[in-house]
Amino acid sequence: MLSSIASTSQGKYMSVEINSDGLLIDGKSFPLMSGSVQPWRLEPSRWEEILDRVTELGFGCIEVYVPWGPHELPDGSHDFSGPRDIGAFLDLAHARNLKVIVRPGPHANAEITAFGYPERLLYNQDMLARGPEGNPIWVPAPPRMFPTITHAGSKLYEEFDRHLAALAPILKSRLHPDGPIIVLQADNEMTFFFRTGAFDCDYCEAAVTEYRNYIEEKYTTISKLNKAYRTNLGDFEQLNPPVSFDATNIKELAYYLDWTAFKEFLMRNTVVKVARLFESHGLTGVPITHNYPLGDFRSPCDLAALEQSVDLVGMDMYYQAKDYQTLKSRCVSLCGASRYPYAPEFGSGCYHSWPPIDFEDQVFNTLAASMHGLRWFNFYMLVDRERWYGAPIRRDGSVDQLRADFYKKYLSFAACLKGTKRATDTVLLTSRLYGRLENLANVFEPLSPMALGGLGLSALGWCREIPLGLKHAPASTSVALQESLFRALSRARLSFDLGEPNQPTGNLAGYRLAVMPTMEILEHQAAVDLLEFVDQGGTLIIGPDIPKFDESGKKDKTFQDRLGSQSEKLPNVPYSKVYQIGQGRLVLLKRLVEQSSDLGDLSWIMTVAGQLAGCQALPDPSDLQIDICKHTGKKEILWLANPTQEERFAALSLTQVSQLTDLWTGEEFKGQRVFSLPMPPISVRPLEVVK
Repeated sequence: MLSSIASTSQGKYMSVEINSDGLLIDGKSFPLMSGSVQPWRLEPSRWEEILDRVTELGFGCIEVYVPWGPHELPDGSHDFSGPRDIGAFLDLAHARNLKVIVRPGPHANAEITAFGYPERLLYNQDMLARGPEGNPIWVPAPPRMFPTITHAGSKLYEEFDRHLAALAPILKSRLHPDGPIIVLQADNEMTFFFRTGAFDCDYCEAAVTEYRNYIEEKYTTISKLNKAYRTNLGDFEQLNPPVSFDATNIKELAYYLDWTAFKEFLMRNTVVKVARLFESHGLTGVPITHNYPLGDFRSPCDLAALEQSVDLVGMDMYYQAKDYQTLKSRCVSLCGASRYPYAPEFGSGCYHSWPPIDFEDQVFNTLAASMHGLRWFNFYMLVDRERWYGAPIRRDGSVDQLRADFYKKYLSFAACLKGTKRATDTVLLTSRLYGRLENLANVFEPLSPMALGGLGLSALGWCREIPLGLKHAPASTSVALQESLFRALSRARLSFDLGEPNQPTGNLAGYRLAVMPTMEILEHQAAVDLLEFVDQGGTLIIGPDIPKFDESGKKDKTFQDRLGSQSEKLPNVPYSKVYQIGQGRLVLLKRLVEQSSDLGDLSWIMTVAGQLAGCQALPDPSDLQIDICKHTGKKEILWLANPTQEERFAALSLTQVSQLTDLWTGEEFKGQRVFSLPMPPISVRPLEVVK
């Protein structure tokens, strides 16, 4: 039920806590740079040598899976001996003053067959997720497919509770301050094994029961439900979830939108249930985290909402250098949604079935992610093992010197960034309503937007147009405009986050300029939050339509009541209207769809809007292929990125700057107002500004 999601946070932790600056241990700041080690895959005789190599690289923290399946025997007992002696491994880490992030499951993935679940669970028909026709849902993961476990109902949690009864005492005695464990992760990769399509799963009996409870709690009476759904049901037990998207107008949306909202709830609640099991076994006093899989924040994912129930949520990242724009998008999304942007898994080497990530990709992506605001990296993996290659430490304790030198250098470099933070005063917003419609409009169902996005495929390729009787199809139009505006804001040299208007951690008050594609339909609360931002002095760009219906299809005059009849225009933008509202301005771009086809024109409009809002534009490198952002704080750093395969040159006009020092290469560039900087192919320059 709705009330089953509640915060598991214990407020201010006695010894370990997460805040906007990272991790505090006993009141002292701790640099969160960690790497993955999987001891059950290594010879115990090598553990000490391997951990010594970890500390020699400069790491003060490691991350460890404790997968359920490898530790449970067929008779239900547990094996914590030999390579599975997690207690002994943690003690060796503690002796070396290494802190440890522990991921006890129940889902592990870790490229294990059955993703770490005991295989006996896969043969229990009552524990399997189901598709619309009642068939089990299979995970197409090498080397062997397996059926998906349902996270609805109580059966999984009862089984996991019995497992924790054996595992928790080992972990509890090693929690900080008595041991090395400083963070626990609840479950893994948003559950459901990437099967997150709107109509893919879960239609098992337990999930349908939870769905009906969710809907009953929302509507309270069957008469209210019938009015919203245009149905004539006798009770909530007669309600069945949709199996395809058949709405033709906005008044038919509620039924489908409620299903997608329930799917979001179900996934969040899974993580909360696991976190509560940790607490019931005494695993308390350290932060609880979760990791989103490779992909983005589209429905059914809702990182900001989940972060209201656990302490921190991050996103896994495995990209090649050619995926620069996707990497940037994920990083600035984290900056807009999370209280502390981090990657629980940041590709260090690669899984043998994934597109290869080579050493050059690793160097470029690590620096590019740092450039765009990522502040905590957990490098996956630090130690090679089966089904993995490219880590800096080999299984026998030797090192790959090239990669080892990179990590030593990067950790030293990261220390230089302490006290600095990416500067931004602009946010590009999207609507959760449009995201839900996008999931509903997926032409590749059952392949989910999460899976398609993880493969680097544009949402434009999978989101079909569904006009719903409106001027513009909300889902496909929003997707197209988001991609155009992302490029236009970058070209206008405006530093921006990605977010949602009403997400709990995305406080709009911190921005000067907000840009959001709007169609005729928009959530009522989003409209309220956007206008509050304007009232308080912000500049808001919307278009192509003024919202006039809420998410239930009812007329909503929130915008219309505030616009009035008096408006101006942006300079040389004839189809714009600028309204004064409260202390701020609302800019309506009525021809935003047409304008988005000309990136140069749209970039110029964003430049004018940024000036109107008082945003600080970044210096222009005089090359559209070169990206730029700025970090401020204890020092000022200008970051330049060349994601192309060609050498390029940046020309920066900087007044009152005498020198730029490349913090990565050590190069110094002196100039008088203009700095000419060579940018090698696939490179990032973090340039400290000396005035």
